[in-house]
Amino acid sequence: MPTHYSTIVIGAGAIGSATAYWLAKGGQRDVLVLEQFELGHANGSSNDHHRIIRHSYHDDIYGRLTRPMYDNWAALEAASGQQVFIKTGGLDIAIEGTPGTASLERYRAVMAANGVPFETLNKAQLAKRFPQWHIAEDEVRATFQEESGFIDIRRATATHIAMAQNLGVEVREHTAARAIESVAGSAAGAGTGTGTRTVRVITDGEVFTADKVVVCAASWTDALLQPLGQTWQTTVTEEQVVYVQPKDLKPFAVENFPIWCWHGDDFYYGFPMYGEIAVKLARENLRRVVTQDTRSAAPRPEETALLHDFLAERLPEAAGRVVLAKTCPYDMTPDRDFILDFMPGHPNVIVGSGAAHAGKFCGLLGEILAELIIEGRSQHPIEPFRADRPALVNASIAPVFDLKG
Repeated sequence: MPTHYSTIVIGAGAIGSATAYWLAKGGQRDVLVLEQFELGHANGSSNDHHRIIRHSYHDDIYGRLTRPMYDNWAALEAASGQQVFIKTGGLDIAIEGTPGTASLERYRAVMAANGVPFETLNKAQLAKRFPQWHIAEDEVRATFQEESGFIDIRRATATHIAMAQNLGVEVREHTAARAIESVAGSAAGAGTGTGTRTVRVITDGEVFTADKVVVCAASWTDALLQPLGQTWQTTVTEEQVVYVQPKDLKPFAVENFPIWCWHGDDFYYGFPMYGEIAVKLARENLRRVVTQDTRSAAPRPEETALLHDFLAERLPEAAGRVVLAKTCPYDMTPDRDFILDFMPGHPNVIVGSGAAHAGKFCGLLGEILAELIIEGRSQHPIEPFRADRPALVNASIAPVFDLKG
């Protein structure tokens, strides 16, 4: 087998698998994907059944990407014959006078700026449309957007990898990248547009070279990029979800119940039944800072109880038996924005970081990273996701881990 490739993709999670597919679709066949675990493993953030997909976003730097995001998923489904997007519609709910109402206003402004239709609902309209919700407060504000739903992230990742492999991409499981070195070019890298340098990727058993390397390593990113001069720190937290079996199944079936986001003192979100005979919900950004070496992955009973209590108060018919609870890591940049750029000082190393909210975007991010590798630039507006922006290079700027709504 060869040891030199046009591109090496480090990480076969949601973003890395999509990047491999779009590289192959763009004409590259000598692509190597290195995955330190087995495909589909549960150590990162590309497992489980759901990731919300929606047009409603807190900032237009994401709002202007949502239409191409949907188009990207449609293209994958058409090419593969696999359904990865499940459309349910989506609710954003807040109580008047709470900080959540400002979040809804931002969401609405971003959707309006991008020509996305949505409905505004008061308490009576919400109760008539979705009687599953029981909200005691009188002043309720809600937004409904019919194109919302969720991505089956495990299926999407597996589909991207399978499509990439069928186009000739080589995937090596249980092969951890230990270091990246930018070195003087050789005949193997000559004439590739990478100037006088190539990249070496060192694993436990072999050393591979490539014209370019794209790092999609999520919470393992810093170990690879800090020796290359990484100026930011990836913060890793442990988040928790629970699956709860409804007391009455039919009202919470996919065709009857939308994805939802509750904008209160805490940000809750949830899904209809899919994958398990249970609804799923979670609380956003618990700020339990860990490392991949120290996280226990054990769910906390007190968080499970808190989430069940939320259901009992707001969606009482869903608050049946807890089926399971599980955790997953968040890997967050200092400003919670993506990184989609060449590594400063290393033009043959590309960084793809999803900042713990890229599940819905991962197909498009793979397309963008492939464009950077093949064309040197992207057709999409990615200037805000540069690797040399102030939040990543100025240590005096305090990290912000909330998504501002």
